[in-house]
Amino acid sequence: MATRQILSEVLLALFIILFIIFLPVLRGLQRRYRIRMWVKSFTASREARKHKQLSEARRLLEAALKTVGRLPRHWKMRAFTYDEFAALCIAEGKYPEAEQFKRSSLLLREKFDGPRAPETVIATSSLATLLDKAGKSAEAEPLHRHAAQTLQELPGFAIEASNALNNYACCLHKLGRVDESASLYKQSMALAKQAGIDEPAQSANSLNNLAVAMSDTARYAEAEALHREVLATRQKGSGPDSLSAAASLTNLGSVKMRQGEYIEAEELLAKAKEIRDKELPADHPQRLSALNNQAIIFSKQGRYVESAALHAEVLAGRERILGPDHPEVSASLMNLAMAQSTLGQNRDAEANLDRSLAITRRAFGEQHPSVADILNNLAVVFTRGDRIAEAAEIHRHALQIRETVQGPDHPSVAQNLGNVGALELRLGKYSEAAASFSRAFAIAEKTLGADHPEQARRLSNLAVAHLNLGHYNRAAQYADQALRIRAVKLKPGHLEFGFTWLNLANIRIEQGFYSDASELLEKALSVFRASVGEEHEHTAICLSNFGKLYLAQQRLPEADSCLAQSMLMHNKLSGGTSLNAVFAANHLADVRTEQAQFEEADLLLNKSLQVRESKLPPEHPHVALSLHSLGRLCARQGLHADSEKYYKRALAIREAALPMEHPYRAKLLEDFAALLTARGRCAEAADYAAQAHAAREKHADDEASAV
Repeated sequence: MATRQILSEVLLALFIILFIIFLPVLRGLQRRYRIRMWVKSFTASREARKHKQLSEARRLLEAALKTVGRLPRHWKMRAFTYDEFAALCIAEGKYPEAEQFKRSSLLLREKFDGPRAPETVIATSSLATLLDKAGKSAEAEPLHRHAAQTLQELPGFAIEASNALNNYACCLHKLGRVDESASLYKQSMALAKQAGIDEPAQSANSLNNLAVAMSDTARYAEAEALHREVLATRQKGSGPDSLSAAASLTNLGSVKMRQGEYIEAEELLAKAKEIRDKELPADHPQRLSALNNQAIIFSKQGRYVESAALHAEVLAGRERILGPDHPEVSASLMNLAMAQSTLGQNRDAEANLDRSLAITRRAFGEQHPSVADILNNLAVVFTRGDRIAEAAEIHRHALQIRETVQGPDHPSVAQNLGNVGALELRLGKYSEAAASFSRAFAIAEKTLGADHPEQARRLSNLAVAHLNLGHYNRAAQYADQALRIRAVKLKPGHLEFGFTWLNLANIRIEQGFYSDASELLEKALSVFRASVGEEHEHTAICLSNFGKLYLAQQRLPEADSCLAQSMLMHNKLSGGTSLNAVFAANHLADVRTEQAQFEEADLLLNKSLQVRESKLPPEHPHVALSLHSLGRLCARQGLHADSEKYYKRALAIREAALPMEHPYRAKLLEDFAALLTARGRCAEAADYAAQAHAAREKHADDEASAV
């Protein structure tokens, strides 16, 4: 028994010794097995990602991460796994998840390699680039700056330093520091060239970004040439259906859209969308950007219902993928808002613009072009809703930002000035409006030329300003010029044609060319009904102008019908309290006066005057319209004292607000003279009649010289 026990103890001791001797070997074998398993899973995951098998790539990466968790000393393998997970998340469009993996990788490199090690600095640049994608450019900027400066100081890292400068430039571009970004793009390319590095893809990236910066500074011809060069490089190197080629097609399409070449822009953007639809998941940010571009081009082409629906789809996708506070969500909110406003949905538009503005201010601060864009559009919505004082204040603020950040000659400044001019039209400041439109046209002509669709809008608005000033021939010339541009640049049926024809019709009414006016109004009404619908303010305005035409022809039943239809629409849309609604009400009251329905005329005119006085400055010419109509109504009823009171108030406004030779002043003087004659005040009547005659002659001479 003792011998057996001794033998057993000896064998146990021997086993322990052998175990101790061979344990490291076993551990080494196990470690090598796990490393091989990690390499296998990691490599297979990369291959699966390359072939767009993203679910399989994620499964393999999860296995690799589990394996590397059992290799605590192999921190670099863990860092590589985190980086690959981040790349996979980016391919899926999941930027918040990718950010967490990038941060984990960077922490490992900072801990074991040190904060200034090249791989650590490169990882810092990579994290900063991802933060840009996630809408955190302000947070990314110091990381980019540190990476770019550090890599330039390290020998042998010229290509990495060039990449870091390019990424830093992209960040500054997003932050609105466009001139600085353009300088860094050039530095990036110069650094690569000095180092003798010939990387077509790298060069193409820098050229592409430089072209985007040029486009944002309105150097469209240069930007277009660079984008075409980059597109050719990418199509040759990566293939015509690659995502990099799609990015170039998108950028080129955006430049063509800014140049007003909407048909070519649509073709380029459609091709880019086709590639992204094929290569990317449905909710990937790049695919959503393609849908966003399609929605924008729809809006440019006057397809507002389709545009609004597509913008709503993009907004929902971006909120799901990027989160509710991403700058691209803000852009979608703004784009949707403007489509909604065009469709008459101003309350929804204002809510979306308010949210968009809050997001953009948090992301970029106050002095940023995107803030100015949103403010400008908010002012447009306020103008459409007759909130004129608020609109004026916001326009001033937006214009200050744009002139400070983008310079006084940027097309966006012209856009802002054009909208200021539209507001001045509402305020009855027609000479100031004409000056704003002319200045906007001159600024934009330097970069857009004279034949851009946006220039057509400025010309059309110039026509309205001169129409209100009584310069009918000059107004017709501007309207004809706008129509010629739109005929070349826009597809038939575009909403803008409706505005031009409406403006021309009003000019023809004032000139007494009633047959021409009728044809133009028919064309405008057809466009409005087709593009924005039957129950829309534009349609109602067109009907009220039909009523104005028929009233001028003394076709009272037709005038009554059109104005009643217009009033019905306005009552549904605004409760009949908008400035456009009281325009119809005023003319319907004039019809009622002619029909001797004095009580209804009085109610309509007093409502018209009340709304105008509450929303417009007291010296506004439209207030004079109501007062003149009230004076005429009182005269028809034999209320001569009241009539004289209204005529005098109307005359004071018209003489202060309009040229002395304006036909409206002449007509008012003639009506006043007739009233004074009826009251036996013949000397005064003769004086007013003489003033009217002089005004008519002066106006006729001016019109003849304007032909």
